[in-house]
Amino acid sequence: MKHNNSKKENKLANFPKESVETSYKTIKGLISFNFKYLDSEQGQRFSELTVEQFSKIIEKLKWYSNENRIHWENERIGNKDGNVLEIYEDFPSKSEFHHPNHVPAGVKWARFRLEGDQRLIGFMIDKTDVSKFNLYPDVFYIVFLDLYHKFYISKK
Repeated sequence: MKHNNSKKENKLANFPKESVETSYKTIKGLISFNFKYLDSEQGQRFSELTVEQFSKIIEKLKWYSNENRIHWENERIGNKDGNVLEIYEDFPSKSEFHHPNHVPAGVKWARFRLEGDQRLIGFMIDKTDVSKFNLYPDVFYIVFLDLYHKFYISKK
């Protein structure tokens, strides 16, 4: 005769379905974001955003975190030119920003397109430096919040 143990059943229903070992293949390689190099002198500050703008950016970061670097480098932006993640290699010559002195030289400057003219500007570690210095290739180091497309000025 089986007895119903609702406490036990409730606990088991809320128990995690996966462990680190079983989810490692899913987690490995996903884009993550780092704010260590965030520059508060250029671009916009997160504190200047409305609650709605801030929420939208967090939702985008969450969405971007579901895939790896290669996916976003190849993901087209609707019917426009360019991809969601663009690696610029060097700091652009036509920019209203300057290379902050707290950001290392030699990084691969990049941007994530958020919405409209809004961009997250930062850098990723070059693949050769990843292996040389045992760094993580799928971390996007956020440096600027560029709401008005002033980092990489292109012809319109």
